[in-house]
Amino acid sequence: MKHKAWRWILAVCGLALLAGAFWIDHGRDQGSGTEAEAQPPVAPEPQPAPEEPEAPAAPTGIFGAYEEQARQVLEGMTLEEKVGQVFFVRCPAPEQLAKVQALQPGGILLFGRDFKGKDAQQVRAEIQGYQQASAIPLLIGVDEEGGTVCRVSGNEGLRAERFPSPRSLYEQGGMAAVEADVQQKNQLLRSLGIQVNLAPVADVPRTADDFIYPRAVSTDPQVVAAFVETVVRQSQAGGIGSAMKHFPGYGDNQDTHTGSAHDTRTLEELEQVDLLPFQAGIEAGGQSILVSHNVVDCLEPGVPASLSPKVHAYLREQMGFTGVIMTDDLAMGAIEAYCGQVPPAVEALNAGNDLLLVTDLPGNVAALLEGVRQGQVSQQRLDQAVLRVLEWKIALGLLER
Repeated sequence: MKHKAWRWILAVCGLALLAGAFWIDHGRDQGSGTEAEAQPPVAPEPQPAPEEPEAPAAPTGIFGAYEEQARQVLEGMTLEEKVGQVFFVRCPAPEQLAKVQALQPGGILLFGRDFKGKDAQQVRAEIQGYQQASAIPLLIGVDEEGGTVCRVSGNEGLRAERFPSPRSLYEQGGMAAVEADVQQKNQLLRSLGIQVNLAPVADVPRTADDFIYPRAVSTDPQVVAAFVETVVRQSQAGGIGSAMKHFPGYGDNQDTHTGSAHDTRTLEELEQVDLLPFQAGIEAGGQSILVSHNVVDCLEPGVPASLSPKVHAYLREQMGFTGVIMTDDLAMGAIEAYCGQVPPAVEALNAGNDLLLVTDLPGNVAALLEGVRQGQVSQQRLDQAVLRVLEWKIALGLLER
């Protein structure tokens, strides 16, 4: 009996030792136990990445390379000087010249009467006089489209023959003839002290009966797009700022010089036809676009395009244009019919224009000054417009780079 008892006791002890060993190993496998809970593994603290010098912001938009210099000029300007810079005024009669110059406009637009009976030397001397009277160099502009609109070459004292129309140029010699024509225009305009040509006409008429047909190169949007790209590239390569017109395209609309034009085309039609030339010009580096007074229902019904925030937002946001937007002449009949006797400057600037083409400079300057002072126009919107005008002037060599 004693031997059996001892065997039983030894067996029980062996089983106990085996069980203890099992639980110790199992506990280790599961990561459990009071020691593991009391002293969990400590992860290394993340180290901050070494600081890198901040890269300068890349220039943005077509005038990005000139932004810093333009801002320096802007910071030193008074409110009155800023307001003056957003106006491109029709060259006044001699008796009004001093009054206009005192308001320091951004630019002066010359018409046929301003060249009539004068030779090149006289024109140069007058333009130099305008520049000398301006604290900030002026944009000097003309409409020299060729054909029916020849402000400069319509004077035989400045060129023996008028520049031919875009249509006749293209029909006779294709784009090679267009290139040669632009180069001749560049040379003539620069020799007189002119930096801006309100061209090319980017409109796509539908038929020969349309108002804009005599001034347009073709009824084919692809031909018009190639023409616009060629004129923009050649003009700006030759030191002349171009202004594509008349956004978003006349098509078969009537003339807005004398009254309103109501455009009922769909956005799809505009995008497939009329906007193609403007997009081609934007992609070619076009610096300015002139907006028409047509009321375009698919963009903003009831409001002339030149005064429509939605039209300007489309041009900026959908088409990616970053240059100067200017109105057509705010003295035209379509604007008078819409605004009555109220100077349209406040509405035009708030819509998104940077340059306002006007005939009555004193009235529009006074209205815009009052609008800014009364909070109808924000200082930010004014500064944005002036900045683009200054950048364009730097790009054209009017302000030293």
